[in-house]
Amino acid sequence: MRGKVETVPYWKPEEEKKLIELLPKAKSLEDLAGALGRSPEAVAMKLKRMGLSIPPRSESSLVKIPRKKDSLKTTTTTTRKLEPVKFEELPSPNEALGLLYSAIDRLQEPDVGREEAKKLRLIIQGVKSYIQLDADYVARIQTVEYEMLVQSRAIAEQLRSMIASSGSPEEKARLEKSLKEIEAEIREGEALGIGKPRTRNRRFVHASVDSARRRVLVYDRDTRGGMSS
Repeated sequence: MRGKVETVPYWKPEEEKKLIELLPKAKSLEDLAGALGRSPEAVAMKLKRMGLSIPPRSESSLVKIPRKKDSLKTTTTTTRKLEPVKFEELPSPNEALGLLYSAIDRLQEPDVGREEAKKLRLIIQGVKSYIQLDADYVARIQTVEYEMLVQSRAIAEQLRSMIASSGSPEEKARLEKSLKEIEAEIREGEALGIGKPRTRNRRFVHASVDSARRRVLVYDRDTRGGMSS
């Protein structure tokens, strides 16, 4: 004969209500389970499904495994503190690709051990992520630069219209001064090669990255100089 199979009873609405009422007062999951006549595991699962917090387990329920002091080996590892690299010291895409190729090439050698292979694969994954992040960063810079250039052109057109309809010489002189400043910014942007971002051939991406980086460095330098003056 087959043994009797015990079934887990469903939670009735009144039991769920009681669970919610007892939850804030429960000191442990075991206390809450005892008050409800269910196992701690069942109560924890129910609370998780309801999106409620689970009380901590009681210390008596935690299984402690005795260990011999002689069998424990304590090892101390020291991790070198990582310092952020300056923007101008970041490797270029060509340098990153060179490192990626070197790691892949070394991985093909027959004398590569297991530990070295693990390190090489980590390097490969890290360099690939770096190249992707660098490309995304440059794409964002190019988009912002182009939007700023478009906005400057629109402001210049508006200033020209205001100059044409200006009523006093003082107002006209003020608008012309602002127009000259905007036109200087437009010429500077066009000289730097800022244009509408587009999908380029891969061989031209590296030059775009280096160019964008140089523009960021120039902007950062000018900004810091303006703030300090």
